[in-house]
Amino acid sequence: MSEDLVRCFVCVEVGEAVRKRLASWVAGFGHLAPQIRWVKEYAFHITLKFCGEIPYSMLYKLESALEHGFSLKKLRPFVLELSGIGAFPGFRRPRVLWAGVGGEDDQIQRIAAVVERAGIAAGLAPERRSFHPHVTIARIPVPVELPVGVLREINSRANAWGEWEVSSVVLKRSELLSAGPRYTNIAVFDFTNDREVQ
Repeated sequence: MSEDLVRCFVCVEVGEAVRKRLASWVAGFGHLAPQIRWVKEYAFHITLKFCGEIPYSMLYKLESALEHGFSLKKLRPFVLELSGIGAFPGFRRPRVLWAGVGGEDDQIQRIAAVVERAGIAAGLAPERRSFHPHVTIARIPVPVELPVGVLREINSRANAWGEWEVSSVVLKRSELLSAGPRYTNIAVFDFTNDREVQ
């Protein structure tokens, strides 16, 4: 009998005030581009590692590897800032729109490296692309092509949504439902030290 699978990812959550400001900004574009799947406020986060659907045995290994990896580091809370708009793979034919992450981005890069090593230790495939911290705000399904005017409007209204303090990394379960994904916390790894990760 095959083992049950769980869809999960590791992320940094966006601070509540910043999340609300970004959601308010996103809400202004629903009528301009109804064909876009805009991300809901509760789902804003910075993905450190998307694991896909994995067996529970691998999930337990991942949780243990994350716990071990973070225990070896001296982690302190740090500040990130959300500002500007980007697109994957680019603005010529965007499939994903995202808000950019700044601030102490060297810290999140180091934390992403800890998560990547934990994933490999748990048996996950190594990430082939370099880590680019961002918050996804919209997905553009194939074959939808956004009019240039809509993209120009989105770009012209790009904003700075503020700063927040990051004090933990979260391992989350993702369930794909008709109303949108439902996320639940599996484990939270808090930063309690006052020295930065090396």
